Amino acid sequence: MPRTNTVTPPSFDELDRVGATFTQTKDPSLEGIDMQNVVLDSVWVNVFGFALVLSLALGIATIYAMLRTYQIRKEEKKYYANKPLSGVARRVFGIEGASAGSAHEMRWRSVVEHANSDNPNDWRQAILEADVMLDDVITSRGYTGEGIGEKMKQVERGDINSIDDAWEAHKIRNRVAHEGSNYQLSQRETRRVIHLYEKVFRELGHT
Repeated sequence: MPRTNTVTPPSFDELDRVGATFTQTKDPSLEGIDMQNVVLDSVWVNVFGFALVLSLALGIATIYAMLRTYQIRKEEKKYYANKPLSGVARRVFGIEGASAGSAHEMRWRSVVEHANSDNPNDWRQAILEADVMLDDVITSRGYTGEGIGEKMKQVERGDINSIDDAWEAHKIRNRVAHEGSNYQLSQRETRRVIHLYEKVFRELGHT
């Protein structure tokens, strides 16, 4: 009679024991680790590294720009300090043919140097002095009054077409004089105002 082998299927208790044994064989170093946090931490490390490199690059660019600006201003100041007076300046102040060291020429050169200075107080001084010079020019044209404002009120546009430029420059002068340091004056604005005074001088034939 042939011999038969019977296979007894494992019971549920045995399967549970196998599962428990398998669970215990997991790598204990992975327990308590949140993979999502690991990925996020890795991303933030990369972002921080990129931001750091970008900040360093911007910092270097800013320092370079500041150095270049300083060099340019230094060259401008040197250029204008050594630049000869224009025909406008000489004729306005009656120094045609005067020596280079005359008091009048030194006065105008002082205005130019103040306008190109790095000191905001010098910019204010340049405008105040230029307005005094404008007063002298208007007075030399025969206009009278207690101040330059009273004199310019007598000027017709047909007489001086650039009288509006003179008024604009004079109004800024008044703000500089009355408001002091509270009036925010830039070097660009200072040069623009000085140019307004020069436009008036040029129209009056002092070119």
